[in-house]
Amino acid sequence: MMSELAARAPREGKGAMGFVDYRRDLLDENVDPNYVLDKYYHSGGSLVFQGAPPGEEAELKTSVATQLHKCFRIRVHPYQLILCGSAHLGFCPVPDERFGRSFDPATSDIDIAVVSPELFEMCWTELQTSGLDPDSRALISRDLFWGFFNPANIQDKCDFGRTWWDLFGHLRTDRAHGIRGRLYKNYWSMQSYHKLSIVRARQQLLEERDNGARSMCRIPVT
Repeated sequence: MMSELAARAPREGKGAMGFVDYRRDLLDENVDPNYVLDKYYHSGGSLVFQGAPPGEEAELKTSVATQLHKCFRIRVHPYQLILCGSAHLGFCPVPDERFGRSFDPATSDIDIAVVSPELFEMCWTELQTSGLDPDSRALISRDLFWGFFNPANIQDKCDFGRTWWDLFGHLRTDRAHGIRGRLYKNYWSMQSYHKLSIVRARQQLLEERDNGARSMCRIPVT
């Protein structure tokens, strides 16, 4: 019996093959999540720039870094900008209804992890004095526990959030529908949050596999 997650796997292309391997590694409980993290998230080129002219990815990162400096007066090295998610892997690694879905330039965004302690502290300081309501503070605090700010949760909460949302909203590329940036305090925080997706996806796949096996055992023999 095919699981719901497996049914959403991409059917063709490098992203499809990548997801097949990714799913197999997740279902093997002997494979350490840190190995999965390094194998898929921290190695190889990003799928979105496969076949692109040399230097195109560097040009995009330089453009993002330039705009960040223009808006916030803080310099960010291109090495602090990490492509992640489906734009890098070729498939969505998040264990929800998008899990396994192939990157689609017409509808998918390029997700960039911006790793900058300076920008993080600037945002955090401003949020502390922005008079957040209890619900907003609780939502942002959950992200803060993992060491990042989700721009969707702060876009209307402070000037920093509004500027960040507007900056990335105006970035354009022929490679994707849009560009989005998530702000991390440091590399450890980025890796920890990515690892959380791996752990959750493994749990969900194993549960579906076990539930499917139990369902097969209950089928009456005729």
